Amino acid sequence: MKYKIIDINIGDEVYFESTPSQSNHDLYWQVIDINEKMNTLIVQLDEMGFDDLRWSISIKEVKQHLSRKN
Repeated sequence: MKYKIIDINIGDEVYFESTPSQSNHDLYWQVIDINEKMNTLIVQLDEMGFDDLRWSISIKEVKQHLSRKN
């Protein structure tokens, strides 16, 4: 499924494919910032022994999305 930047909100979680420069560690990463002009997300992994690992990904890299809206 292809996602649009407007589909994602801060606090949601996303899953992306690992790349040579960054493993996804088979986990969902929390979205902590969104750059709509660049179509990028700043994501954070702060669990499972990872301490505040952050990474920037393109919206095109998002393979799965978990909305945190109640």
